[in-house]
Amino acid sequence: MKAFFYTLIVIAALLVVLTGTASAQAPRIESLDVVSSGFSGPGEAVQPGRIRRLFSRTPAVNAQRGTAFGMTVRPVGEPKGAAVMLTWVWRAPRPGVMSMQTGKYVRRITEDVPAKIGEEIQRTYVFKESNDIVLGDWRAEVWSGRRKLAVRRFAIR
Repeated sequence: MKAFFYTLIVIAALLVVLTGTASAQAPRIESLDVVSSGFSGPGEAVQPGRIRRLFSRTPAVNAQRGTAFGMTVRPVGEPKGAAVMLTWVWRAPRPGVMSMQTGKYVRRITEDVPAKIGEEIQRTYVFKESNDIVLGDWRAEVWSGRRKLAVRRFAIR
């Protein structure tokens, strides 16, 4: 009879452990707050710019070697502090940036970046060489899997 009760206790303990792990919440990004975006000159940090929500004027800059642009974002979701992966996509205007490895023009530059829900993360794109500078409207996009979470445009003149 004691063996039966011990068996029931072990089964109950296993059920508690299994249901506890099954209810552990997988990280999910609900949205992305764009904290700031802006430009910087050669050798400077990107200055946080105000997000203007009432009009959509694309910020512009006369680029030179060393000019950078980027944005700071904060993933919103549950559970707080959970590790997630964000993909930053920098889209260049036509014809694109010439790849040094292949010699072909590339219009899409991607970067996978680990982040934590609720914490700010900043990414910038820097024109390292003068042939990287492509005039026109660049786009910075942030993706989570197949979901586009944010887009900012930067005009390079």
